[in-house]
Amino acid sequence: MTEVTTALLALRDGLLFAVQYNPLFAAVTAALAAALMGYPKAPRARREWAGLVLLAGWLVGDGLRILARARDYYDGVAAFRAAGMALWPGWTTLGLWALGSLAIGYVVPALVGATVGRRVTHGTGWLAAAAIASALTLAVSAGVGALG
Repeated sequence: MTEVTTALLALRDGLLFAVQYNPLFAAVTAALAAALMGYPKAPRARREWAGLVLLAGWLVGDGLRILARARDYYDGVAAFRAAGMALWPGWTTLGLWALGSLAIGYVVPALVGATVGRRVTHGTGWLAAAAIASALTLAVSAGVGALG
């Protein structure tokens, strides 16, 4: 296989793993983060709290599993190196899996929910933000599950 084919396969595998995030933790933490920053007069400090909520939720929901796979891969590096195989495709897959699951399952729904919540003018922006974030997370998860 050429380097380009190897890179494309590593990116494809990482993306396939990334869209299979934990929907329960993603929906809850994205909704909480969106509610924290999803009303028109939200203080700037709420962004940091929302980021911590998202990071903690991702770590419990998906991050520890990805870190465990990274540790497994690190432990097997000697065998790959002895066989003369390249190590970067595995790390590329793991990196895209980690960043992709964080972005697709947690950060993007929270940002979309917060954006919608800031546009609500009748005092329930935080509620609209939480509802949109959790609905978007579950919709993406269901859509990916339906595709197989």
